[in-house]
Amino acid sequence: MKSKELIYWVDLTGPTSIDEIVRLTIIDTNNNVLFNHLFCPRVADYWDSDINGVRPEETYREQLFENYKHKIKKIFCSTNKLITFYASTFFLQKQGIDLSNIQIHDVADCFRVMGDDTDTIDNLSAYYGYNLPINIYERSGIDCAKAVNYCYHKMEEYSRALGK
Repeated sequence: MKSKELIYWVDLTGPTSIDEIVRLTIIDTNNNVLFNHLFCPRVADYWDSDINGVRPEETYREQLFENYKHKIKKIFCSTNKLITFYASTFFLQKQGIDLSNIQIHDVADCFRVMGDDTDTIDNLSAYYGYNLPINIYERSGIDCAKAVNYCYHKMEEYSRALGK
């Protein structure tokens, strides 16, 4: 029986037309790391690292996403709910990861204030008092996944307090 909630963080190369996954982190709600890898993209050889903190040169010696697909599928098959922040499942599904029977909870949907650049993991973390590393190049996928986990639980706690 699936009952486990998992948190995932994904970083992409951009631009959207050829976006590829360069980092995927999956943790459970106790912050245990289930998966955390960088990937070598197939098409993109350069992207704006200021967006995700992953430099292209960090990925050249990494394996392709498809080499981990079986392991990733197995982890996702063990859950019925995935929690994330602004992470489209399209890119996972494009890689052959079927998430159709899993509830996706995007914390960003509950946090959106302006619907623009200010709705970031940095601002979400600051709002809920999570100490996320400020320097994006010192920030890992694990840091971001833990921030999502923390903020999600704070949102749930506040929601219960409000009787929602």
